[in-house]
Amino acid sequence: MDQANNADKADNTENRCISAATESHILILSIDNPPNNTLPARFFRELHHWFQQAEGPDVQAVVITGQGRSFSKGADLAELNGASPMLEETAVLQANRVFDLIARFPKPVVAAINGACFGGGLELALACHLRVCSEKALLGLPEVSIGLIPGLGGISRLASVIGRAKALEMILLGDMIPAARALDLNLVSRIFPRKDFMIQVLNFVRIVLSAPPAAVSAVIELFRNIDDPDSERFARACAEAFCRLARGRVTTS
Repeated sequence: MDQANNADKADNTENRCISAATESHILILSIDNPPNNTLPARFFRELHHWFQQAEGPDVQAVVITGQGRSFSKGADLAELNGASPMLEETAVLQANRVFDLIARFPKPVVAAINGACFGGGLELALACHLRVCSEKALLGLPEVSIGLIPGLGGISRLASVIGRAKALEMILLGDMIPAARALDLNLVSRIFPRKDFMIQVLNFVRIVLSAPPAAVSAVIELFRNIDDPDSERFARACAEAFCRLARGRVTTS
């Protein structure tokens, strides 16, 4: 894999939380903050930077994963017990905006959950369009057990993915969900063996990208608005997208 050349000038290299590489027009962002790949305030600045880079024509999809054996165990509790910027509402709101940017991104964003995925790590994965995991992955939102709540959009996104009742139970009990159960709940869409996990993830993404990019982007946009309470407005959006794509096929044929 070629190392991505652009770096976030705002952070010193030694303090970066994300390693980036590209593979066949797929930008791979690896959370790299050992030992638990926790998410300090600077992580969200870096993530925003890389998604700005991903807007360029050389990137067709983004994969987010973790270095080592964890995806991310969420917030650094030691940091939260100190004078962390994440104790300020403005910083938490900004982190929410970064996750919203991911959810609205017009290109496919896939969370490749390679291991432990807790708290803010799972909230990040929930902001992605697709989630796949290794057979050894463990997922959960345990914040309530330490007197906190999921604060980065995880409550609404989890409810949207697995249903309100199961989401409420999972959050209140702080359940740790193994890969097979996550698949049953539709929390992830596929499980891959740990061996050659990223090879299989990239093959999966390449299959997604084998469709015309305009059609892929249209589907992502429509799914973003699938809960629109105005069914007529959603039907009109689907019709407009269908006709736009059909006209494009005629023009290029």
